[in-house]
Amino acid sequence: MRRRSPITFLIVPLFIALVEGASYFGWNHLLKNAGLNTISRLFSILYFIETATIVLVLFMVMSSFARRFSVKRTYWGFQGAGVIMSDLLPKMFFTVFVLLFALIQGVYIVLNHFFIHSAQLRLHLDWLLIAGTIISLTLFIFIVRGILVGRFDFKVLKETVHFDSLPEAFDGLKVVQISDMHIGSFYRHHDQIAKAVEMVNNLNPDIIVFTGDMVNNISDELKGFEEILYKLKAPLGKFSILGNHDYGDYVKWESKEAKQKNLETLVMLERKAGFDLLLNENRIITKNGQQIAIVGVENWGTPPFAQYGQLPLAIQGTENTPFRILLSHDPSHWDVEVAEKTNIQLALAGHTHGMQFGIRIGDWQWSPVQWRYERWHGLYTHKKQYLYVNRGLGHIGFPGRVGMLPEITLLELKKG
Repeated sequence: MRRRSPITFLIVPLFIALVEGASYFGWNHLLKNAGLNTISRLFSILYFIETATIVLVLFMVMSSFARRFSVKRTYWGFQGAGVIMSDLLPKMFFTVFVLLFALIQGVYIVLNHFFIHSAQLRLHLDWLLIAGTIISLTLFIFIVRGILVGRFDFKVLKETVHFDSLPEAFDGLKVVQISDMHIGSFYRHHDQIAKAVEMVNNLNPDIIVFTGDMVNNISDELKGFEEILYKLKAPLGKFSILGNHDYGDYVKWESKEAKQKNLETLVMLERKAGFDLLLNENRIITKNGQQIAIVGVENWGTPPFAQYGQLPLAIQGTENTPFRILLSHDPSHWDVEVAEKTNIQLALAGHTHGMQFGIRIGDWQWSPVQWRYERWHGLYTHKKQYLYVNRGLGHIGFPGRVGMLPEITLLELKKG
């Protein structure tokens, strides 16, 4: 686990003080201007209690993650993070309106005092605070819904992709992709994983692939879920790879041996769940005398993410296979080592989660994660090579999904 800088413990309280103070000023100003003095006094008391509660929850979350990871502690830490975000994020937006209100008022006072003494000017800027209140309240509702409903609102997205090189025997092949389960985040929610398994099986896939991040940090998260995941059925196989969170890189281990044992346990549990875990290797699938290859690399990401993937090793033995599907957790890998540098026709990735926050209207979508990843969700193509980025089935950190709902992808591969 990475140590937090002491500066963090200074900046965070100052930032919270700014947001809480500005929000209190704005809402109390509106109440007083409306002549609701009694309600204003009651609001002050309740606001103080609410702020103290949020600070306490923040302290508990930070101290929880400063100790050794456990499935239960991490789960409740995420729930606490959800409470904090549902409170602070709307207030952050409202603070922008409060600061704008204060800035305009300040400029007006200066101008009125030094330049226009005789003018009887009045500013009516409460509409700014009212607009900020409406926006922050709307955001609060979306966040709370994302926590209570969104994180379990699994959506099936379908794509049909055509390839000249696809063997005739595999025309119409149905590949279901799931990714980024972060299964420790489903602690106490085994029924939701069972629901997702049923949804996948109802798609009647020929192949199921999982593109990494089975857990948040430790292999213990998967215990108790492997029997549920074993029920995933695909006649041509279930294949998986490791993501950046699967290696335990974000945990402070007692020794290298403990970290290695954790990884070995995770590998064992994934295989117990019925997955053919590919560690820089491949599998050849034969149907009616024709073949395709499933290639799986270990995690390969741009810094600060680790690079365990070895694509040259993974594709050995597939040189004469006419069609290859690559499983690689981080979509950055496609641009650096795959597109134009190999003849891999289709790559499947995850990792970005769509940041678990964004807007999707029809085919148009937006998320802050696109400032970090050019290819962050959906189907991308470059000179007849395709990449599909799945936004993940699970969640981490923030225990919710706002706009970017959890995804099960059905890819139908067609010849021609």
